[in-house]
Amino acid sequence: MNAPDAVLEFITLSLGLEPDSSGKDAIDRAVASAMRHEGLSDPQAFEKLFLSSPAVRQKLIDAVVVGETWFFRDRGPFLWLGRHALQWQAAHPGSVLKILSSPCSTGEEPYSIVMTLLAAGLPPSAFTVEGVDVSARALETAGRACYPKNAFRGNIGEDVARFFEATPSGRKVAASVLNRVTFSLENLALPGSLAGRGPYDIIFCRNLLIYMTPEARLRIFDRMDQLLVPGGILFAGHTETNFWHQRGYQLLPWDRAFALAKPVTPAQPVAIKTPAPAKASIEISSPKKRVQTKETTASSPNTGLAQTPTAELRQPVKAGPAHDHFNEPQADAQIREARRLADSGDMKGAARLCREYTRKFGPAAEAYCLMGILSMAGQDLNGAEDCFLKALYLDPGHYESLVHISLIYRQKGNEKKAALYRERAERTAAARK
Repeated sequence: MNAPDAVLEFITLSLGLEPDSSGKDAIDRAVASAMRHEGLSDPQAFEKLFLSSPAVRQKLIDAVVVGETWFFRDRGPFLWLGRHALQWQAAHPGSVLKILSSPCSTGEEPYSIVMTLLAAGLPPSAFTVEGVDVSARALETAGRACYPKNAFRGNIGEDVARFFEATPSGRKVAASVLNRVTFSLENLALPGSLAGRGPYDIIFCRNLLIYMTPEARLRIFDRMDQLLVPGGILFAGHTETNFWHQRGYQLLPWDRAFALAKPVTPAQPVAIKTPAPAKASIEISSPKKRVQTKETTASSPNTGLAQTPTAELRQPVKAGPAHDHFNEPQADAQIREARRLADSGDMKGAARLCREYTRKFGPAAEAYCLMGILSMAGQDLNGAEDCFLKALYLDPGHYESLVHISLIYRQKGNEKKAALYRERAERTAAARK
């Protein structure tokens, strides 16, 4: 079978993945498995379900992303991390070293980072480690932090073996390491990912770009570059270092570390061929996921929005439909009031209510769509485009957003994208008849 158009569009536009990055026919196999799981045999029926259900889309993400990793993968980056961290600490007394692992997959990399720093002699208060990934299933594994034999390749060494506890189910990461990592669900290929986070002194972004489309690689570069401090260190996959070097990053002579430094001052990138304009992308702005500790209770599995004042490990919870909260009268009323203000000409008041809505109830297609309309009214086409794309990530079949973004691309002279979204709007309207 061939995957439905809506699925392929989602994979390439929203996730930024090359269709065959997970292996030939991997997407078709994932769709076939998802259809069996949902009890469907008609691809069109599955496409309609896929467009309407965030949970189904998330399951497909979990199925198609490549998550192969293990503890202390490649060794070199971690050997150099321990040495560099000590030098950094000496040069920045009293400061906290901030590290990002993106993507973090099932958690082996961020836990390896923490173990490396503790083994090097850094006190726990001297650093923070954050792990982000687009796969909810991978983050659930990271939260459990109990790993089978295939998560270990070779001898991990006595200096870090003390950070594991033997259990009947495998090796469990010790609490002293668990408490130093924060996990969250993020789609790095989309604009606005990791909003409000950073800056970071060190970023691990290894073996991600090799799976991405050229347009998505540039979006990821822009985001990582914004998040990394000048002079900060980026660890890449060994086949990816040239990509970063071409954009002004300085290769470091650290054997087998595949490390680069961000220029302290803006560098003139090496002349490279610029890919075609980026295809449409949709932001995922998922909040950090929290779980219960000895002192707190788990956040709601529907939104993951509960805030728990704890330093314990914050693990992901299963994400429910992003728009479920529209059943809540308070949420519904706030959107209606925002629309009323917009209709009466109070654009600033309507925008304020939309922003309050997303903070209070979480991301929702209706809120982002209204913000897009407000941006259009203010002649901010780029801001409107971003809002409508966010709405379409949350609800790929959101008809109003599809129509508006088609008009935006038409105004920008991008007839190809305008036609793409116009056709999606027509398919959505036909499916609802």
